[in-house]
Formats: sequence, structure tokens, C-alpha cells
Amino acid sequence: MKQTNHFVAVEANIAAGKSTLLPKLAAELGWEAIQEPVNDPEFTRLLKDFTDHPADSGKRIRFQEHITNRRASMVSELPTDRNYLIERSLYSDLIFTQANFLGMSAPDERYMLHYCEIQRRLNDYPAISAVVYLKTAPEVAHRRLVERARSAEDGTPLSYLCDLHNYHEAILPQICRSMGTPLITVDWDNFGCEKHVAGQLLAAIGS
Repeated sequence: MKQTNHFVAVEANIAAGKSTLLPKLAAELGWEAIQEPVNDPEFTRLLKDFTDHPADSGKRIRFQEHITNRRASMVSELPTDRNYLIERSLYSDLIFTQANFLGMSAPDERYMLHYCEIQRRLNDYPAISAVVYLKTAPEVAHRRLVERARSAEDGTPLSYLCDLHNYHEAILPQICRSMGTPLITVDWDNFGCEKHVAGQLLAAIGS
């Protein structure tokens, strides 16, 4: 059955400001917001492991697998009588998996297998009506990351956010083109107005 409701993803680098914008933009649209849970103890544990041991490929893939499984389960049984605005989507998992895989000195084949698993899961994932990409300089995102002071993120280097920024810039447009998903890019170095973003979004999806 063809999907009739809208499902829009807000994508961006770590600490770019997604969780700040999401509830405001959802309220402006009259949509339901789905935010990444920040109180998931397993997520926090795996993130801390990954941050403390960035060269450990096993810790990287366990963290990524947990994120993908959680992201897919969050939307598996959503009512279809409303529109949704979600903080990150499986598109993010494609980006992060490629960034981590190619950033390894000795790439682990589990990452390639996981990438294929994400592609498979997209078949059962809600069709993404559009992506709102909050384009943020990595230096700005890193400053915001430090200011929010989440213990599991302590020690996250600026170089990692620079890599993620470059992958978002190169790969997100390609993913959106291949999936036929409109991509709305907004400059978020100084944040912005949810009303303006809502207007751009509604124009892109024809509502």
C-alpha cells in the first residue's frame, strides 16, 4: 500500500542543533516529532566505548549496529494518520558507516556487511518525503558538542567532526538523488528560523 503521510528527516553533523530545531519545527508544521533518545543506557555505554577506543573496529561496529537497530525499531509501527519529523534516519547510518569504514587503517568487513544490511532495511523503512540538512561548520559543531558536555562524548576530536562534515556534504546529496528524496540545505552556523525552514519544506513536498 502506498504511503500517504509525510516522513521528513532532519540530518546533520553531531551537535549541529538537530534536537533544538526538531520540536520547534514540528510544532510549526503541526507534525509529530520523533527525537533520538538521549537516556538510552546501552547507547551511552557503546558511545563511550567508541569515543574512548576509536581505533577498535569491534567497538565501532557494535555501536553502529545498535544505532541502526534502534532507529529501525522506532518507526516500525507508527500510525499512518499523521506526519512525522524525525531526528536522523537510516540515511545517517549509511553516512556514518561509510565514514567509519573508510577511516580505518584496516577496514573490517563487518562494516561492509552492515552497510548492505542498512540498504536492505530501507525496503521496510517509511519512505522519506524530504531531508532537511542543517549545514554546520565542523568547528561550530565541535564547540556546541563541548558546551553541551555529555560525558560519553568527552574526547571527541574536531578531526572526526570534520570527516563527518565532509561525508555529509559528499554522500547525503547522492543518497537523496538515488532515493528520489528532496534535499533542503539550510545554513545552521548561527541557527535559524523554524518558520523559514517550514516554508522551504512545505514547498519541497508540495503541501
